[in-house]
Amino acid sequence: MRYSGTSAGILAAFAIATSLTLGVPQPVQAQPSQAQPSQSAETVRTAEASYPRLYQGWRAGVIVGTDVEGLLGEELGQVVDLVVGPDGRLESAVIEASGMLDVGEARFTVPWHQLMPGSVDGVLAYPVTGPDTLDMIRRQQQAASRPGDWRVSALIGQPANTAGGAMEAGFFGTVEDLVFDRNGALKALVVTPEPEGEGPYAVAWKAAALEPGLTSVTLQATPDQVKALGSFDAARMKEFNTARLNQGAQARRE
Repeated sequence: MRYSGTSAGILAAFAIATSLTLGVPQPVQAQPSQAQPSQSAETVRTAEASYPRLYQGWRAGVIVGTDVEGLLGEELGQVVDLVVGPDGRLESAVIEASGMLDVGEARFTVPWHQLMPGSVDGVLAYPVTGPDTLDMIRRQQQAASRPGDWRVSALIGQPANTAGGAMEAGFFGTVEDLVFDRNGALKALVVTPEPEGEGPYAVAWKAAALEPGLTSVTLQATPDQVKALGSFDAARMKEFNTARLNQGAQARRE
């Protein structure tokens, strides 16, 4: 495994006080939101999900793929997925074990707030040794998923419908990415319209209703309201600075 170095727009400073999540959670039957479609663009453009604020956050698509090293600098693996809790907060990272651990394609989860800056920028560190990781993998093979948790990979690539009814009438585009703020809160979905040529658009998470099984998401807005947001330029998101990773969590513990 080769460290990727600095990655533009990647994660950091996500502060979440969670306990160790055992097992690799599977997609759950998320309950659709009861919110009703609004006639105001404020439904999809909230203050906390304004583009300038979102540009200060990090995209799931660049968090995934980050290398993770251990306490002694050994290669533990690579982030392959993210787990989000029912409250829309980042709970844990799913890591595929490094070949150096000699456990095949085993995966394990670690609480997001326990990840730290690595020895080089753009690399994460989990303060355990290789043997500790092997023991964790064995324990997690028998662990159950937490109710309400869902995986980012289950939502990316799914249809995004606007208010207006069935798929045929309301299909708008595809969920391309998710944007978290530095406290680990999910703030927006990045949606690419179809046919392509416009967008993508970053729609406030509060305006989204997950369908059972994460088979699609309904945006509580009309197509015109979504388009009124203007194109979301992910290139404007700040580079990942691992030195700021989980500073908020550390400050609260102090």
